[in-house]
Amino acid sequence: MTLLIGPAKYPEDDERMVSMFLKEPGKKIICGSSTANMVANVLPPDQKLDSVNDLLLVTDGTVILSEVLDIFNNQGQPVASTIQSDAQILASSLTEATSISFLIGMAVNKSQRSLSLPAKPIVKSRLARELVEILKSKGKHVTVEYF
Repeated sequence: MTLLIGPAKYPEDDERMVSMFLKEPGKKIICGSSTANMVANVLPPDQKLDSVNDLLLVTDGTVILSEVLDIFNNQGQPVASTIQSDAQILASSLTEATSISFLIGMAVNKSQRSLSLPAKPIVKSRLARELVEILKSKGKHVTVEYF
């Protein structure tokens, strides 16, 4: 399973990041609308995002990652429900996977900028690091690459 989180810090790395994502085996999840736009822009003009092989979910980035962390920290396992939220789907998929790759872009998300702080991709990278540690503690094989 592979999670693609955020565009690359340097736009010239977007194509390499998306190429790696598309070549990874297994289920694929895109976290963030900017990330989804990046993938759509790199795909050939005749290919749509929903035609990407093994793409399970395209969802919000920071909000969903935060909710997934809450699921793991509060219950330890995703909550069973007949109607699953994106966070529950992602948490369930992570629970089922034995090997998980994180491809994390370090571009600054302008929607998360604070007027009083310098713009940094702190939030998403912190959430991703916390999630990686939780998954490793559960015995998952986790790899992380930053762009």
